[in-house]
Amino acid sequence: MKNFDPELLYVECSLCGQPIIWRRGLTSKLLKMAGIDPTTLDERCVIMSEGCPACKPGETSFTTQVIRLGKEKSDASARHAAAN
Repeated sequence: MKNFDPELLYVECSLCGQPIIWRRGLTSKLLKMAGIDPTTLDERCVIMSEGCPACKPGETSFTTQVIRLGKEKSDASARHAAAN
């Protein structure tokens, strides 16, 4: 199994919903500072930022958190649940 590249994590502002693009290597740096092992992450993980330059002009530092999204139910499971 291949390791997931943490630099591919999606980053979004939790206030305005805009995607955030930052310089290469910043995700790995933030994960290291937070003590998060990048090998525990996968494609279901996202980084949410509490603000961004678009909604908080002039600010340069924002609190972030890594969130793991839940698995989606299969279409058949979702139809069965909706029917009941």
